[in-house]
Amino acid sequence: MMRIRLQSSSLVAALVLAIACASMARAAQPVSRPATAPSPRDRVDQPTRDLIGEIDSTDAPATAPPLNDSAGGSRSSSPLAARTRLAYWWRLVELFRYPLMTAAAVGIAGGVVGTFVLLRREALLALAMPEVVAVGGALGMRMGWPTLPPAVATAAAALVFLVLSRRWGAGNWVLPSFYVAGLSISFLLIAHHGQDVAELQKLFTGIDVAVTAAEAAVAAPVLLGAAVLCAALWRRWLLLAQAPAAAELAGLRPARWDAGFLSLLTLVVLLGTDALGTVMVLSMLFLPVATVLPWARRIPAALVAAAAVSVLYLGAAFYLANTMDWPLSQSVGGVGFGVLVLSHLAARVRR
Repeated sequence: MMRIRLQSSSLVAALVLAIACASMARAAQPVSRPATAPSPRDRVDQPTRDLIGEIDSTDAPATAPPLNDSAGGSRSSSPLAARTRLAYWWRLVELFRYPLMTAAAVGIAGGVVGTFVLLRREALLALAMPEVVAVGGALGMRMGWPTLPPAVATAAAALVFLVLSRRWGAGNWVLPSFYVAGLSISFLLIAHHGQDVAELQKLFTGIDVAVTAAEAAVAAPVLLGAAVLCAALWRRWLLLAQAPAAAELAGLRPARWDAGFLSLLTLVVLLGTDALGTVMVLSMLFLPVATVLPWARRIPAALVAAAAVSVLYLGAAFYLANTMDWPLSQSVGGVGFGVLVLSHLAARVRR
């Protein structure tokens, strides 16, 4: 068996490099501006308005012919109705291709990384990091900057402090403090700025319809790369989660590998939160993994199943979001929680 010796410094360097590439790619994208250029705080609203305009120009499902002819109950129009509905859904997928592409990448990365988040009992860290990212986003809104660079800075600072605090033995209070500070400071930074408050609320509740082609082109490959790297090193993460003393005796240097895993988790949370919002990221990190763990017997099978279930959640949520007029991120969370409950009930009955 080939031994992969990867120091955490290389993982951190990969994290910094990936985020730097993301920032440069966004900066390099040509942006067509109207006569009066919108302020940075309007970067979400304008794509949303454009997308809504495209959706309004698409025929709604209600305009499609019914599956059964209302006059005589015949099914002569069924093929036409089926083709019309298929064309409608194909058009919707085309309109939302960038949010769906990014959400699928978040789901795959969240399914892989989230498996080890639960095995390592790092759930509180995964809850706290989006709040830290929101502080950077709020700072960018307040200063009129793009939100990604300040979010990168705050996430990196929090990561370094967390790694050092664990060496000092002070990790028990750091994560709850980060969570509360993120919820509080992010809104204090943009207090009395009504438009910025609305944008920050979208960052928490979900901005999934506002993903641009540039954001998808940057976030999706980086997220998938993080998933592949995390999956390739699954034996290391499992050993560190279950037997850290044995890992140290084997010369793995748990502190450095721990920093490497936290870097991967921070990368997934950072890009996912910046592109889609907190609800989508947390739903994809926890719900698919918790759904498949009662049935998985080996880690590779659990990784593949969690990634596949996350994509299935996204497809079901997309259908419900368009038929029931629900927000996509919350639909993913609702579908995931419902299937999670059924999965655990079925697992208990099977036992």
